[in-house]
Amino acid sequence: MTITEMSAFTGSILGLIGTSLGLFNYFRDKGHIVILLQWDMADTGDDDPTKRIGCIKVTNTGRRAIFISHVALRLPKGEQNSHLLISSGLKGQKLSEGDPPAIFIVNQDDLNIYADKWQDVLAQVSDSTGKEWVSKKVLETPSWAIKL
Repeated sequence: MTITEMSAFTGSILGLIGTSLGLFNYFRDKGHIVILLQWDMADTGDDDPTKRIGCIKVTNTGRRAIFISHVALRLPKGEQNSHLLISSGLKGQKLSEGDPPAIFIVNQDDLNIYADKWQDVLAQVSDSTGKEWVSKKVLETPSWAIKL
């Protein structure tokens, strides 16, 4: 093997490594949001200890900052409204890498009209680029969905 062949072989290996690292960084350096929807949380600041609220927790697990434009509850298909906007989620908020999660409180007093399809009530977050992020389905039946 001549020195020219050795240089070509070394260059091709280093080029492949550089391309691989570039692709790895490209796919790693994206923003990613994780949304957790929880029902029947107790509000310690409320006068009524039996009152329950919902909680939407939005966490940026990606490496890029994401600006949350609004937060809503996505309602089941076939309902009169498709979404219920969370008023505290309308002002927008920036979530950078390592920032604490954004918490949004949901009043669940009037949600009993969706009791038949409670599994399809999800949290939805829209970012400034127009991408919609949706929570996973809640596994436990919330108190507002239990028929007495």
